[in-house]
Amino acid sequence: MNARQVLFLGLFASLPMGFEVLGAEQTVTTVVYAKIGNGYKREKAKDGSFKPEYYALSNGGRIAGTTSDVTIDRVTYAEVAEIAMKLLTKQNYRYAQTKEQAKLLLLLNWGSTLVPNWDRKNANVALAQKEAENFQRTKDDLQSMLDRSQSAPSYTGENRVANTANGFGRSLQFASNEEAAIGNARGSLANSIESSLTDDRVRDRLNEANARVLGYMDELADSNDVRRYAGGGNRYNDLIEEVEEGRYYVVISAYDFVELTKNGKKKLLWQTRVSVRGPGNSFDSTVAAMLRSASKYFGQDSGKLVRGEESRGTVQLGDTKFLGEAPASGATGKPAEKK
Repeated sequence: MNARQVLFLGLFASLPMGFEVLGAEQTVTTVVYAKIGNGYKREKAKDGSFKPEYYALSNGGRIAGTTSDVTIDRVTYAEVAEIAMKLLTKQNYRYAQTKEQAKLLLLLNWGSTLVPNWDRKNANVALAQKEAENFQRTKDDLQSMLDRSQSAPSYTGENRVANTANGFGRSLQFASNEEAAIGNARGSLANSIESSLTDDRVRDRLNEANARVLGYMDELADSNDVRRYAGGGNRYNDLIEEVEEGRYYVVISAYDFVELTKNGKKKLLWQTRVSVRGPGNSFDSTVAAMLRSASKYFGQDSGKLVRGEESRGTVQLGDTKFLGEAPASGATGKPAEKK
């Protein structure tokens, strides 16, 4: 982000601040993870309320490695920003009217996490099982052939079936048809097992990326210990299941605006992540609930994953008038998603 782009962030938009939530009887389970850093701490007034802090706003779009769907595409940046700004006001974060007034740059990211390719994984597991059965069958065929021929071993203690199965049988020009078949079956089995292991490695990398986006890393690390194998419960597996099922997310990141504009340094002060499970939900029906749940931890440290129930609601938006917008977010080094 250059200085010219940053200047326009303080003049982002004049957004109507009236949004209404209807249908409060419908709820959705949200998961929030919030963290502060770099010495950030909110100052309080004499009455115990937080002192106002002024911010500029920017569109971060989707985080790299995540995806979108039709329910995400139906929601514009202006709509996400309006809901966020309303809730930020309740926490005494105020939208800056000038560049000089802004102390924070708030970056909004939203989208959906990717899920493992279960069809491919299941197909590779089924193939590995089939190849294992074929491998065993060819070993049985060789043993049956040897039993019928009653041929003597080449040396004392030789087990031609075991040797052939382990790749130490006779060279191909001296091998029987059954021995050659074992070699082929062994290679096919090894290839299918390697494919399954590759799927597992891809799945692990995807899980790690998703956990970082959703804020699950700390709790996964904390629950991944001996308790998993010593009757300590299924906490780790439960968290992995949530990460793997696909989740809608919103991330609000607060950077030091002055440090960014004057020195070009990205100093992250606080970050709040919120998500809901993808199956059974849609982004457009849950984005308001996610942001309401997240707003309780704006500028604070949740210390852990915090689960809650929020009304889904329906967002009623007024006319939105734009004064201008920076062409790229810059704060994360990733291009903004156009909305």
